[in-house]
Amino acid sequence: MGTPGTRTVTEPAREVPVVAEVDVVVVGSGPGGLAAALAAARAGADVALVERFGCFGGNITAVGVEGLAWYRHERTVEAGGIAAELEARAAEMGAAVPESQSLSYELDSEGFKVVA
Repeated sequence: MGTPGTRTVTEPAREVPVVAEVDVVVVGSGPGGLAAALAAARAGADVALVERFGCFGGNITAVGVEGLAWYRHERTVEAGGIAAELEARAAEMGAAVPESQSLSYELDSEGFKVVA
């Protein structure tokens, strides 16, 4: 049953193979998913990062929309963290160039696939 007026579908029971047994499953590999997976792994958890597209990085790599640090200016107060680490690694690997309107880096969506 469900909420009155809500339609439901009953699926038959089935066996589903287990491909991995982990402590944490992170669904989505955008900046938030990458940070969650890295933080969990650094804390000692066995982590599976699941992404529906063909590469990690979320919208940065799938459609070229960058969301890590485009806002940073001289008076910006930063917490650092994994996003800053990803941006620095992208710059080191040649997947980022200085952004003209801020103190951030512009990420190359193709190059970030390797970083992620």
